[in-house]
Amino acid sequence: MAGNLRQYSVNTAQNAALGQGGSILVTGTSAVTCVGGAFVAIQFLEDTTFNTGTSGLVSEETQAWPDSTYTSTDISASNGSVSDGQTFPQGMTIFGRWTSFQLLTGAVIAYRG
Repeated sequence: MAGNLRQYSVNTAQNAALGQGGSILVTGTSAVTCVGGAFVAIQFLEDTTFNTGTSGLVSEETQAWPDSTYTSTDISASNGSVSDGQTFPQGMTIFGRWTSFQLLTGAVIAYRG
């Protein structure tokens, strides 16, 4: 299900948007990249923080948010950006379109769409 959702039928696009393109369990601190698509949801299995800097949580290039440079920044300084300084609690799920991320602490399941 790689590629732009606009190239699919309505049903296929809805399935991809729901993360039915697969998932990955991430428990380490190596950078993770979604080749040929984007992660559409991230479920936190433990209290989790993203790495600092531009590798923390990288939004899809066509996305206007979390910020205009397509990378994570401090949420308090960037009017709603995903933060590398925030702790996301166990059990929370966030939705969006991210091409890559790198954890500082914690464990997640990232869903591809």
